[in-house]
Amino acid sequence: MKLNSYFNHVPDLTTRRAFWKIQEGINDLDLNIVQGETYYVENNAGSDTNDGKTWDTAFKTLAVAIAANNANIALSSKTFAARNRIFYKGDPSLATGVTNLVAFPDKCDVIGVGSYDANTKPRIIGRHVPVNAGNYGTRFINIWFSAIAHASPIVTLASTSSGIQFIGCTFDGSVGTVTGAILATASPFLKVIDCDIFGSFATNYIAFGTGESAGTVVEGCWMHGSAGLGISTVTGTTSSYETLIKNNIISTTSTGLCIDDEANGSTGILYLVGNKFMNAATLTNYAGYTGIINPNIARCVDNICMGADVSMRVPKLVVA
Repeated sequence: MKLNSYFNHVPDLTTRRAFWKIQEGINDLDLNIVQGETYYVENNAGSDTNDGKTWDTAFKTLAVAIAANNANIALSSKTFAARNRIFYKGDPSLATGVTNLVAFPDKCDVIGVGSYDANTKPRIIGRHVPVNAGNYGTRFINIWFSAIAHASPIVTLASTSSGIQFIGCTFDGSVGTVTGAILATASPFLKVIDCDIFGSFATNYIAFGTGESAGTVVEGCWMHGSAGLGISTVTGTTSSYETLIKNNIISTTSTGLCIDDEANGSTGILYLVGNKFMNAATLTNYAGYTGIINPNIARCVDNICMGADVSMRVPKLVVA
């Protein structure tokens, strides 16, 4: 399959931009040389007794496609170094279409095509806690993740997962008691790029638990709704390599902190570059930025904090 025909599966320019990011530098290559199998999921009309190799013989559920992918990747030393693809189309309902994923596809791109209702992405409904061992390098592209009414995040990642990426995705927390979009505990090299995260999250949008967060990048995201915190770490969060929070817009409810970087006590680990943060805190003067973000100020560059009264650049710009 040539790269141009690969793009024929892509529904819109936003998603094509995501492809260009991950396929940069391999124009006109035969992708079957550098990648592996392709599977298809048609959530409305497919069947899990099919082989999943074409749209006409598509699987019905993503879980079955994931199982087929993981069996293929583990098949031999040749397939273990490959990269597979799953094209996913579906508009399931909350009443009958909940899928709680307990495994993610190893070394695979899950690419959303089609739409659900008025949205230009296919939908997956559920809370997802992949526990499969050695879960490496899953990329979700152009997927709408809808929460269910459950006191947990939409996605929970642990040390069994590494290098998980969400590109051009939506995390919809508009249902009830969901606590957050993503909780990553000792799951390094996470990438959350160009995503829309919104809803009535009870706790935060993205949280890092105890353990390694090395190589994480959260970039170009719009986080909005009624979360009490934006992005948070805990005292035990560590980072052997930089954890970068860049060019995001983060809005929290009332006076909730947009960044609460508690890692290593007073010395946070997050590098904050070019973000825009807003809540309803009264800032009064420069010192008031701590009502919006709790950062390691030595790791901040060119961020804007906007409260109820004023906006300011953090750290302060000083012209010598």
